[in-house]
Amino acid sequence: MAALSAGVEYYNPIAQPGEPGYRPIPRHHFRGTMENDSAFGNDSSYTHGTRLDYACSLDNGDAWGISLTQNIYTPTTHTCGAVMGEHPYAGYLALGGAYLMRGENFGNAIELQIGTTGNASFARYAQNGLHEACGMQTWDGWQDQVPAEATVQLSAQQNIRIPWLEMSTANGWKSDGTFILREEAGTAYIRGGAGVTVRYGRNLPPAMEVNGNRAAQYGVSLLEKPSYDPTEISYFVAAGAYAEYVARDIAVDGGVFHHFDQTCSRQPWQAEFRLGVGVSYQGIDYFAGAVYFTDSYRRQGQNSVLGTFSITWHW
Repeated sequence: MAALSAGVEYYNPIAQPGEPGYRPIPRHHFRGTMENDSAFGNDSSYTHGTRLDYACSLDNGDAWGISLTQNIYTPTTHTCGAVMGEHPYAGYLALGGAYLMRGENFGNAIELQIGTTGNASFARYAQNGLHEACGMQTWDGWQDQVPAEATVQLSAQQNIRIPWLEMSTANGWKSDGTFILREEAGTAYIRGGAGVTVRYGRNLPPAMEVNGNRAAQYGVSLLEKPSYDPTEISYFVAAGAYAEYVARDIAVDGGVFHHFDQTCSRQPWQAEFRLGVGVSYQGIDYFAGAVYFTDSYRRQGQNSVLGTFSITWHW
């Protein structure tokens, strides 16, 4: 049996190096994540999110990572300008660098993001370009979006293993759970909260979480999974719930250094609920599901429901 050393994310419990069936431990992890509300209705509030991230495992079991994140926001009413009482037009684009401290029971990730709002976020061009390519109606109110402003954001996430949620059956089905803590501070967002993710399936992999395109969230798990066998297919259903207090949201409040006439008032307490299915096979992870967001501003009147999809390559 192969020895399990600290920091091993994937390990083959059957073959030794040089033996048939042996597969080396992947050090590189690239993930693409997309969230969009087109599957559940019209563009409204948080309407689209994209995140690309890459993580490289280190010899001590930790990892470093880089990321690119873009979020797009629009009002519910389709007009040529801002709509009072609805979410303003806003875009956010950020480049991040992170360090991930990984363990079997506890993991911590810290990410620093440098970003921008306004036309420099390319949200206006990304949304209109996609809509034109798909033959959809374009949104004409981007001239009233949150103004361009450079942002600095420091985010952290802690994942904690929940042993009492780990169960297994004689036919190989298993469950696990993770408690999640998050803290964010900067000129873009000031918020923090907690949540839980629960999974049930066969041969549960370590590197698949359902927290979307949030900062400090990468395609490599903060919690190792010694029982995972990479030579076998994995599939599972996952559910997650998360609640947070939001003291600042640049997409609603506007920038720190530029005046912005707010169209709505931020909702301080917010929550999200996620449900989806995942498959992992031959070094590639697939996840698809839906996420429900409670109001991000007062008197919103229409909650956001988005489809989410991610794919991760490990090599």
